[in-house]
Amino acid sequence: MRCPYCGGFNPDTAAFCRSCGRDLNGPPLRTPANNPPVPQSPRPTRPVSPSTQSSQRPPYPAPKSPNSVAPGRASPAPQNAPAPSATRPRPVATAATPPIPVAPTAPDPPAPFPPRTVEQWRTLEQGALNYTLVSDDENVGRKRIVRVTYARCANWQQLATLYKVLHECKDDHAKKFDTVIIQGVTDVNADDLYSFNNGQLIFDRGVRLGSDVLDRYQLETGNGFAGDALRIVLTEIAK
Repeated sequence: MRCPYCGGFNPDTAAFCRSCGRDLNGPPLRTPANNPPVPQSPRPTRPVSPSTQSSQRPPYPAPKSPNSVAPGRASPAPQNAPAPSATRPRPVATAATPPIPVAPTAPDPPAPFPPRTVEQWRTLEQGALNYTLVSDDENVGRKRIVRVTYARCANWQQLATLYKVLHECKDDHAKKFDTVIIQGVTDVNADDLYSFNNGQLIFDRGVRLGSDVLDRYQLETGNGFAGDALRIVLTEIAK
C-alpha cells in the first residue's frame, strides 16, 4: 500500500504509515495533485574522476603582477631596484670642523732591524731620543736600576735610546755592578716602581757560557706584553 500523504510504501494490513505516521484508513484526499510535494532526501553522488573534476572547476584567477598592490597600501620597491647604500656619506671637513691630525710616521731604522748582533744594535744609537733621568738606585746583589723617561716612539727608537743610556752609564763603577737594568717610561709614577712601558734593557756582565765569558743584553720593547713587543737577546765577548 502506498501512503497518500508521503508516498511511502506500507504493508496492505498497515493502519498507519511507517514513514509519516498518518492514518491510512482516514478519508481520502481530494486530489493527489493538490498535495504539496514532499522533499526527498538527496541521493549520494558518485565520485568524479580527476580529469572530469578539472574540467568542471572554474578557472583560477590570473596571477597578480609583482608590482600590483592592494588599494590603500604603499607600493613596494621594485625587485630589481638597487639596494640602498649601507654606509652613510662621510662628512666633509670644513672650517668649523677641522680634520683630525695624524701622528707623524716614525723614520726608518738606520740599520737592519731587529738587530742580530751588538754591532747592528750599536748603529741604531744615531736615532736615539733625548731622555731625562728619573732614578738611579743600587739594589741587592751588585745590581743597578736606572729609570729614564722619554717620548713614546717606535720599537727601534726605544732600543736606540736604551743603548745610549747604557753607553753613558756603563763606565760608571764598571766593576761594581754585575747587572744594570735600564727601564724606559713615558711618565713618572711613584706608585709603579720597577716597571716600564717604553722599553727595558738588562745588561749582565761576565756571564759564563761553557768556556766563554760573555756580556749579555736582554732587550724588550713597549711593556714586554703588547702584541707588537719585541724580545731580543744579544751577546758579545766580555772585554
